[in-house]
Amino acid sequence: MLIADTQGLSSAASRVDLAADALKDIDIATPFADVSDALVGSATSQACLWFSTRAAAAVQVYGEGLHALADASRWTAADFTNTDAVVGSGFGPEAR
Repeated sequence: MLIADTQGLSSAASRVDLAADALKDIDIATPFADVSDALVGSATSQACLWFSTRAAAAVQVYGEGLHALADASRWTAADFTNTDAVVGSGFGPEAR
């Protein structure tokens, strides 16, 4: 017998969404801008710009991945609930 806590899964998905939003709100570039501005034209300045842009993009992509994971969890819970209802209705009221 398979028992799934679909409410728990949906609740966890909501918490993952909140964490993904918080992660995507992190400002990666600004701390590196101070270094870059202090060393204008140097290799260090260029490296700060290069790294901060890529790190910020990576954080955004990771946040989107977490949102996709949360969506998949909600879809799984909805599919399980729907399948359970359809199969249960096939057995009639005695099965419930």
